[in-house]
Amino acid sequence: MVEKRTSDSTDTLSGDAGDLTGISGLKPTLLGSAMYSLLPVRRRIVMENLRQVFGDRLSDPELHRLARSIYRHFATTIAENLAMMGSSVRRIAGKVDVLGVEHVLTAAELGKGVQILTGHFGNWELSAVAAMLQFRQYQNRFHVIRKSLSPGLEDMVFGRFRKAGLRIISPVNALQHVFDALERNDVVIFIMDQHAVLGSKAIAVEFFGREAGTNRSLALVARQSGAPVIPASSHRKPDGRHVMQFHPPMEWISAESPREEIYRNTLGYNQVLEKFVLDHPDQWLWAHRRWKIEVRPPTRRRKRELRMGRR
Repeated sequence: MVEKRTSDSTDTLSGDAGDLTGISGLKPTLLGSAMYSLLPVRRRIVMENLRQVFGDRLSDPELHRLARSIYRHFATTIAENLAMMGSSVRRIAGKVDVLGVEHVLTAAELGKGVQILTGHFGNWELSAVAAMLQFRQYQNRFHVIRKSLSPGLEDMVFGRFRKAGLRIISPVNALQHVFDALERNDVVIFIMDQHAVLGSKAIAVEFFGREAGTNRSLALVARQSGAPVIPASSHRKPDGRHVMQFHPPMEWISAESPREEIYRNTLGYNQVLEKFVLDHPDQWLWAHRRWKIEVRPPTRRRKRELRMGRR
């Protein structure tokens, strides 16, 4: 039997996020509509993803209005990020309202480190820079797992994040570096809304009712370290300002086996991300193939473990 400990934090994120009445009020721009018409491949992916999530809850005209609004958001984000390249981090911070800082600070008081559950919502780059500047005591103590780029491109793309205090964890031996960071009571960011190849690092978990390859590392680390998981979302307001919001920590879901616990909690993380998508459906990365299922062949070591009955 699965035991789920509930609290105000889970109630806050598990309410009805299916109110789609605001979609009819979205206003696609001329540039957004032009991008929608000129990018046929990505348009097909966007429309397939929208139909996967909304099904018959939206009419075809509503789906196309939403799609054009998604391209409007994409165009606006590109323009904002280009302007951000010439701005100081302080000026960037002035464009973003950061809410829920107290949830991160309270979680840090446990001394187990903090894990941030998030995805590609709103202008995630601009909002992330502004959010990190709210934590002076955590300068250079925010970490994210990603591959490094070539030196010149790395500085151009990642320079503003480094100035704001973000550090990179290489995917090679990433889990050990994550545990090391949490032992120092640092903050590790897990971007969980993209496709992951099934294998030792990812499992198939429902996302909007359909299985999607989902990284299991966040649940694995949370189970072993006890580090709180803080959901975070961002969005752009109608006036052009941005909001980055940290939510109360999620409760751990207990189950009869470690495997079931990893699955149940990873499913819970996906459900939180679903709500963030539906809160502002025009401001998520719909052009990504989220539901692509791929299986990575097991390594020789993993094959030996399977032959020995180790799951």
